[in-house]
Amino acid sequence: MYKDGIAENMVSIKDVAKHANVSISAVSKTLNGYSDVSETTRQRILKAAQELNYSPNMLAKNLKHKVTKTIALIISNFEQTSGKDGVMFQIMSGVYAAATRYGYEVVIYTRSLSEQQDRSYWQFCKDHKIAGVVISGLRTTDPYFEELVKSDIPCTVVDAHTVGPHTGSVITDNLLAARRAVQYLISKGHREIGMVNGHKYATVSIQREQGYREALESAGIPFIDSRVIEADFSEEKAYTLTEEYINNNPQLTAIFVASDLMAIGMINRCKEIGLRIPEDISIMGFDDIVLSSYTTPKLSTISQDFAGIGFAALEQVVKMLENNLPGYHKILPFKIVDRESIKTL
Repeated sequence: MYKDGIAENMVSIKDVAKHANVSISAVSKTLNGYSDVSETTRQRILKAAQELNYSPNMLAKNLKHKVTKTIALIISNFEQTSGKDGVMFQIMSGVYAAATRYGYEVVIYTRSLSEQQDRSYWQFCKDHKIAGVVISGLRTTDPYFEELVKSDIPCTVVDAHTVGPHTGSVITDNLLAARRAVQYLISKGHREIGMVNGHKYATVSIQREQGYREALESAGIPFIDSRVIEADFSEEKAYTLTEEYINNNPQLTAIFVASDLMAIGMINRCKEIGLRIPEDISIMGFDDIVLSSYTTPKLSTISQDFAGIGFAALEQVVKMLENNLPGYHKILPFKIVDRESIKTL
């Protein structure tokens, strides 16, 4: 039997391309499920393939969305991620440990903000047949964040609160941890307590400031807006802002700092301007990175289980994939680590 002069059992993608008046590449991408083909072109190619009766079994196979046992770890804005704190390495370690246990492979996908204009995360996952995704470091302002978490690709977001049919999240209980940190300072006799936060686009920053406010309120201490500043989770920015911040708030006896790296920046600058830690001012960190136990004085802080976060994030993706479960929000515990940077008044 022939169609347009072509034997059905001899039809190739070249014939389909000619019949649809498109490139062979466009036919190949369409039949293999790639996303960078317009919907109009895709429909024209599928129609041509059906009209030519192009390998019906192969066509059905190709049209089915195939995925590998590969989970992507997407790290947003990777070039600005500090390697000094070791946080991302610990998260990656947890992700890989879970992948090994459940028999998955992990690929790391990093994108700068400029690169994200060229291809979205969703397109990357579709193009590479990614089964599921763990996302770390995404700001809520990321233009492709909503697209990915609302897609049909199982996805777990680290340090956020996002739940949907195919989307879940894993986070430390930041609000309670911050509240406990400030209450700990209050238990040591401090009532004039400032806060150095990360940035307003991070879920963890919002929660940690709320915890700070709640701790003050529960102790009958008024919240003073000027005592809270942002240093973008940067050691360098915290270092730069320290002198002016302390000069503008001379009453402070303690500072709750929303990351250990920022706390280290502040400690270093305090030493340079003649302030002793903790004799002149106490500092409480957050994260418990390796460096926090090597500072002078050793930093008191909130300890997070970053490897546990990574493990739980990938494990949730596997549950969505293999058990057809909806996404859920998982909160991990924390602990206070008391070292040497807090004075009892």
